[in-house]
Amino acid sequence: MRKEDAPNAELEEAWEYYHTPRCEHPNAPGFMTTRSLSQIITYDAFHKAEAFLTQPLLLIAGSQAGSKWMSDDLYERAASSDKSFHVVEGANHMSLYDGEKEVAEAVGELGPFFASHL
Repeated sequence: MRKEDAPNAELEEAWEYYHTPRCEHPNAPGFMTTRSLSQIITYDAFHKAEAFLTQPLLLIAGSQAGSKWMSDDLYERAASSDKSFHVVEGANHMSLYDGEKEVAEAVGELGPFFASHL
């Protein structure tokens, strides 16, 4: 995939993240194999969250993240009675990796969460 082939701005930013010194690695192929798609589509990271995810839970997602629906889904499914969901307004998935303002806001949520739950 080339940067100009990205179907939206967030995936264009993902291409930039993984293909430039920002995060690239010489051993990373820079593309996804055809067999990877069937593995990704069928994978459910939250399988049985309704039964087993009972510990305190803090979710942080960007309001513009294409993956935010997964955080919404987990928040609804998690069995935890002590859960909270912080949305970083204007952030997408990639900006939560290393965007200074976005990361600072997320860390601002993590500190108090761990201080009260560890």
